[in-house]
Amino acid sequence: MKNDHSFQDHWVNIEPERMERYETMYRWNPATEMFYTPAKIGAGHIIGDFGCGPGHSAIEFAKRVGPSGHVHAFDINAEFIRRATERAKSSDLGDRISTHLLDSATLPVEDASVDRMIARNTIIYVDNPVETLAEFRRVLRPGGIAHAIEGDWRLTAIEPVPTEEWRAVVEAASWAWPRPEIGRQLYGLARRAGFEDISVQVMTSPDTSGRLNGMIQTVAGYAKEDGAVSEARIDAVLETIELAQSEGTYLGIFPQFIVTAYV
Repeated sequence: MKNDHSFQDHWVNIEPERMERYETMYRWNPATEMFYTPAKIGAGHIIGDFGCGPGHSAIEFAKRVGPSGHVHAFDINAEFIRRATERAKSSDLGDRISTHLLDSATLPVEDASVDRMIARNTIIYVDNPVETLAEFRRVLRPGGIAHAIEGDWRLTAIEPVPTEEWRAVVEAASWAWPRPEIGRQLYGLARRAGFEDISVQVMTSPDTSGRLNGMIQTVAGYAKEDGAVSEARIDAVLETIELAQSEGTYLGIFPQFIVTAYV
Protein backbone atom coordinates (compact mmCIF):
# COMPACT_ATOMS: atom_id res chain seq x y z
CA MET A 1 0.00 0.00 0.00
CA LYS A 2 1.13 3.54 -0.70
CA ASN A 3 2.08 5.93 2.12
CA ASP A 4 -0.15 8.85 3.02
CA HIS A 5 1.73 11.51 1.05
CA SER A 6 2.75 9.57 -2.05
CA PHE A 7 -0.16 11.12 -3.96
CA GLN A 8 1.68 14.47 -3.86
CA ASP A 9 4.98 12.94 -4.99
CA HIS A 10 2.97 11.33 -7.76
CA TRP A 11 2.15 14.80 -9.13
CA VAL A 12 5.51 16.42 -8.54
CA ASN A 13 7.30 13.57 -10.32
CA ILE A 14 5.45 12.46 -13.44
CA GLU A 15 7.07 9.88 -15.69
CA PRO A 16 7.12 10.62 -19.47
CA GLU A 17 4.40 8.11 -20.46
CA ARG A 18 1.95 9.49 -17.93
CA MET A 19 2.88 13.06 -18.86
CA GLU A 20 1.96 12.41 -22.48
CA ARG A 21 -1.31 10.83 -21.39
CA TYR A 22 -2.12 13.99 -19.41
CA GLU A 23 -1.46 16.07 -22.52
CA THR A 24 -4.38 14.27 -24.13
CA MET A 25 -6.59 14.21 -21.05
CA TYR A 26 -6.30 17.95 -20.39
CA ARG A 27 -7.19 19.11 -23.89
CA TRP A 28 -10.22 21.36 -24.18
CA ASN A 29 -13.13 19.68 -25.97
CA PRO A 30 -16.89 20.22 -26.42
CA ALA A 31 -17.64 17.95 -23.44
CA THR A 32 -15.47 20.20 -21.27
CA GLU A 33 -17.33 23.38 -22.14
CA MET A 34 -20.43 22.82 -19.99
CA PHE A 35 -18.38 22.38 -16.82
CA TYR A 36 -17.05 25.95 -17.03
CA THR A 37 -20.18 27.80 -18.16
CA PRO A 38 -21.35 28.64 -14.59
CA ALA A 39 -18.05 30.47 -13.96
CA LYS A 40 -19.13 33.16 -16.44
CA ILE A 41 -15.62 33.96 -17.61
CA GLY A 42 -15.60 37.14 -19.66
CA ALA A 43 -13.56 39.91 -21.22
CA GLY A 44 -11.27 41.77 -18.85
CA HIS A 45 -11.34 39.16 -16.09
CA ILE A 46 -8.29 38.16 -14.09
CA ILE A 47 -8.37 34.37 -13.82
CA GLY A 48 -6.58 32.01 -11.47
CA ASP A 49 -6.21 28.55 -13.03
CA PHE A 50 -5.40 26.31 -10.05
CA GLY A 51 -3.84 23.06 -11.22
CA CYS A 52 -3.28 24.28 -14.76
CA GLY A 53 -1.52 21.13 -15.98
CA PRO A 54 0.19 21.58 -19.36
CA GLY A 55 -1.73 24.77 -20.05
CA HIS A 56 -4.67 23.85 -22.28
CA SER A 57 -7.26 25.45 -20.00
CA ALA A 58 -5.12 28.55 -19.46
CA ILE A 59 -5.01 29.09 -23.22
CA GLU A 60 -8.79 28.82 -23.46
CA PHE A 61 -9.28 31.23 -20.55
CA ALA A 62 -6.80 33.70 -22.08
CA LYS A 63 -8.80 33.76 -25.30
CA ARG A 64 -11.98 34.53 -23.38
CA VAL A 65 -10.61 37.31 -21.18
CA GLY A 66 -9.12 39.10 -24.18
CA PRO A 67 -6.25 41.60 -24.20
CA SER A 68 -7.59 43.47 -21.16
CA GLY A 69 -7.68 40.32 -19.00
CA HIS A 70 -5.04 38.00 -17.59
CA VAL A 71 -4.60 34.39 -16.49
CA HIS A 72 -2.46 33.20 -13.59
CA ALA A 73 -1.68 29.52 -14.16
CA PHE A 74 -0.68 27.60 -11.00
CA ASP A 75 0.73 24.08 -10.62
CA ILE A 76 3.12 22.08 -8.43
CA ASN A 77 4.74 20.24 -11.34
CA ALA A 78 7.67 21.98 -13.02
CA GLU A 79 7.19 20.22 -16.36
CA PHE A 80 3.53 21.24 -16.45
CA ILE A 81 4.59 24.84 -15.85
CA ARG A 82 7.26 24.62 -18.56
CA ARG A 83 4.73 23.26 -21.05
CA ALA A 84 2.11 25.81 -20.09
CA THR A 85 4.65 28.63 -20.55
CA GLU A 86 5.74 27.33 -23.95
CA ARG A 87 2.16 26.77 -25.02
CA ALA A 88 1.28 30.37 -24.12
CA LYS A 89 4.24 31.70 -26.11
CA SER A 90 3.52 29.56 -29.16
CA SER A 91 -0.13 30.66 -29.09
CA ASP A 92 0.88 34.35 -29.05
CA LEU A 93 -0.86 34.67 -25.68
CA GLY A 94 2.25 34.90 -23.54
CA ASP A 95 1.42 38.47 -22.50
CA ARG A 96 -1.94 37.31 -21.11
CA ILE A 97 -0.66 34.31 -19.11
CA SER A 98 1.65 34.21 -16.08
CA THR A 99 2.76 30.79 -14.87
CA HIS A 100 3.54 30.04 -11.22
CA LEU A 101 5.24 26.94 -9.77
CA LEU A 102 3.70 26.46 -6.33
CA ASP A 103 5.66 25.21 -3.33
CA SER A 104 3.13 26.09 -0.61
CA ALA A 105 -0.59 26.54 -0.05
CA THR A 106 -0.26 30.33 -0.47
CA LEU A 107 -1.00 31.71 -3.91
CA PRO A 108 1.56 34.28 -5.14
CA VAL A 109 -1.01 36.99 -5.89
CA GLU A 110 -2.34 39.92 -3.87
CA ASP A 111 -5.52 40.01 -1.80
CA ALA A 112 -8.69 40.83 -3.77
CA SER A 113 -6.86 40.81 -7.12
CA VAL A 114 -8.61 38.01 -9.05
CA ASP A 115 -12.11 37.79 -10.59
CA ARG A 116 -12.31 34.02 -10.96
CA MET A 117 -10.52 31.12 -9.29
CA ILE A 118 -10.97 27.94 -11.31
CA ALA A 119 -10.00 24.43 -10.21
CA ARG A 120 -10.90 21.22 -11.99
CA ASN A 121 -10.09 17.85 -10.43
CA THR A 122 -7.43 19.51 -8.27
CA ILE A 123 -8.94 20.12 -4.82
CA ILE A 124 -9.00 16.33 -4.42
CA TYR A 125 -5.19 16.38 -4.13
CA VAL A 126 -4.50 19.24 -1.71
CA ASP A 127 -3.53 18.71 1.94
CA ASN A 128 -6.31 20.88 3.34
CA PRO A 129 -9.25 21.68 1.02
CA VAL A 130 -10.78 24.22 3.41
CA GLU A 131 -7.48 26.09 3.61
CA THR A 132 -7.18 26.04 -0.19
CA LEU A 133 -10.71 27.35 -0.71
CA ALA A 134 -10.14 30.02 1.93
CA GLU A 135 -7.04 31.05 -0.02
CA PHE A 136 -9.23 31.35 -3.13
CA ARG A 137 -11.52 33.61 -1.10
CA ARG A 138 -8.55 35.76 -0.02
CA VAL A 139 -7.45 36.51 -3.58
CA LEU A 140 -10.93 37.04 -5.03
CA ARG A 141 -12.34 40.52 -5.49
CA PRO A 142 -15.82 41.43 -4.25
CA GLY A 143 -18.21 39.86 -6.73
CA GLY A 144 -15.62 37.25 -7.68
CA ILE A 145 -16.29 33.55 -8.13
CA ALA A 146 -14.53 30.40 -6.98
CA HIS A 147 -15.47 27.63 -9.40
CA ALA A 148 -14.49 24.07 -8.52
CA ILE A 149 -15.17 20.93 -10.53
CA GLU A 150 -14.59 17.57 -8.87
CA GLY A 151 -15.54 13.97 -9.49
CA ASP A 152 -16.70 11.34 -7.03
CA TRP A 153 -14.95 8.09 -7.81
CA ARG A 154 -17.41 5.90 -5.93
CA LEU A 155 -20.22 7.15 -8.18
CA THR A 156 -18.47 6.19 -11.43
CA ALA A 157 -19.60 3.29 -13.59
CA ILE A 158 -18.43 1.53 -16.73
CA GLU A 159 -20.58 -0.83 -18.74
CA PRO A 160 -20.27 -3.72 -19.32
CA VAL A 161 -17.61 -4.09 -16.60
CA PRO A 162 -19.18 -5.83 -13.57
CA THR A 163 -19.76 -3.33 -10.77
CA GLU A 164 -17.62 -5.24 -8.28
CA GLU A 165 -14.68 -5.39 -10.71
CA TRP A 166 -14.66 -1.66 -11.48
CA ARG A 167 -15.14 -0.91 -7.78
CA ALA A 168 -12.11 -3.07 -6.91
CA VAL A 169 -9.97 -1.13 -9.41
CA VAL A 170 -11.17 2.22 -8.05
CA GLU A 171 -10.51 1.19 -4.44
CA ALA A 172 -7.00 0.00 -5.31
CA ALA A 173 -6.33 3.31 -7.08
CA SER A 174 -7.65 5.41 -4.21
CA TRP A 175 -4.19 5.93 -2.69
CA ALA A 176 -3.76 8.56 -5.43
CA TRP A 177 -6.85 10.47 -4.25
CA PRO A 178 -6.79 11.38 -0.55
CA ARG A 179 -10.52 12.17 -0.85
CA PRO A 180 -12.10 9.93 -3.53
CA GLU A 181 -15.57 11.27 -2.59
CA ILE A 182 -14.49 14.92 -2.88
CA GLY A 183 -17.36 15.76 -5.26
CA ARG A 184 -20.13 15.25 -2.71
CA GLN A 185 -18.02 16.95 -0.02
CA LEU A 186 -17.19 20.10 -1.99
CA TYR A 187 -20.24 22.15 -1.01
CA GLY A 188 -19.61 21.64 2.71
CA LEU A 189 -15.92 22.41 2.30
CA ALA A 190 -16.75 25.70 0.57
CA ARG A 191 -19.10 26.60 3.41
CA ARG A 192 -16.39 25.91 5.98
CA ALA A 193 -14.00 28.09 3.98
CA GLY A 194 -16.33 31.04 4.54
CA PHE A 195 -18.37 31.12 1.34
CA GLU A 196 -22.09 31.67 1.87
CA ASP A 197 -23.59 32.10 -1.61
CA ILE A 198 -22.93 28.75 -3.29
CA SER A 199 -24.60 26.91 -6.15
CA VAL A 200 -24.18 23.18 -6.83
CA GLN A 201 -24.77 21.20 -9.98
CA VAL A 202 -24.01 17.60 -10.88
CA MET A 203 -23.17 17.08 -14.53
CA THR A 204 -21.92 14.26 -16.68
CA SER A 205 -21.09 13.85 -20.33
CA PRO A 206 -21.51 10.10 -20.94
CA ASP A 207 -18.63 8.55 -22.83
CA THR A 208 -19.54 6.10 -25.60
CA SER A 209 -16.53 6.68 -27.86
CA GLY A 210 -13.55 6.05 -25.59
CA ARG A 211 -12.98 9.76 -24.96
CA LEU A 212 -12.00 8.96 -21.37
CA ASN A 213 -9.60 6.12 -22.16
CA GLY A 214 -6.63 8.13 -20.93
CA MET A 215 -8.27 8.56 -17.55
CA ILE A 216 -9.23 4.88 -17.37
CA GLN A 217 -5.65 3.87 -18.19
CA THR A 218 -4.38 6.23 -15.50
CA VAL A 219 -6.73 4.73 -12.89
CA ALA A 220 -5.61 1.24 -13.90
CA GLY A 221 -2.00 2.32 -13.51
CA TYR A 222 -2.69 3.67 -10.02
CA ALA A 223 -4.36 0.38 -9.09
CA LYS A 224 -1.39 -1.63 -10.34
CA GLU A 225 1.01 0.52 -8.30
CA ASP A 226 -1.01 -0.22 -5.18
CA GLY A 227 -0.75 -3.98 -5.59
CA ALA A 228 -3.93 -4.88 -3.73
CA VAL A 229 -5.56 -6.16 -6.95
CA SER A 230 -3.67 -8.45 -9.30
CA GLU A 231 -2.46 -7.05 -12.60
CA ALA A 232 -4.28 -9.88 -14.37
CA ARG A 233 -7.58 -8.82 -12.84
CA ILE A 234 -7.00 -5.17 -13.78
CA ASP A 235 -5.98 -6.16 -17.32
CA ALA A 236 -9.17 -8.20 -17.62
CA VAL A 237 -11.19 -5.04 -16.83
CA LEU A 238 -9.28 -3.11 -19.50
CA GLU A 239 -9.83 -5.89 -22.01
CA THR A 240 -13.57 -5.85 -21.28
CA ILE A 241 -13.64 -2.11 -21.93
CA GLU A 242 -11.62 -2.43 -25.14
CA LEU A 243 -13.90 -5.17 -26.47
CA ALA A 244 -17.05 -3.21 -25.59
CA GLN A 245 -15.69 -0.17 -27.40
CA SER A 246 -14.97 -2.24 -30.50
CA GLU A 247 -18.49 -3.70 -30.37
CA GLY A 248 -20.17 -0.36 -29.66
CA THR A 249 -21.60 -1.43 -26.29
CA TYR A 250 -19.34 0.63 -24.02
CA LEU A 251 -20.68 3.36 -21.71
CA GLY A 252 -18.65 5.34 -19.16
CA ILE A 253 -20.29 7.55 -16.53
CA PHE A 254 -18.11 9.92 -14.49
CA PRO A 255 -20.28 12.50 -12.68
CA GLN A 256 -18.77 15.91 -11.97
CA PHE A 257 -19.88 18.10 -9.05
CA ILE A 258 -19.80 21.77 -10.04
CA VAL A 259 -19.59 24.14 -7.07
CA THR A 260 -19.72 27.85 -7.82
CA ALA A 261 -19.13 30.07 -4.78
CA TYR A 262 -19.59 33.85 -4.83
CA VAL A 263 -17.70 36.44 -2.78
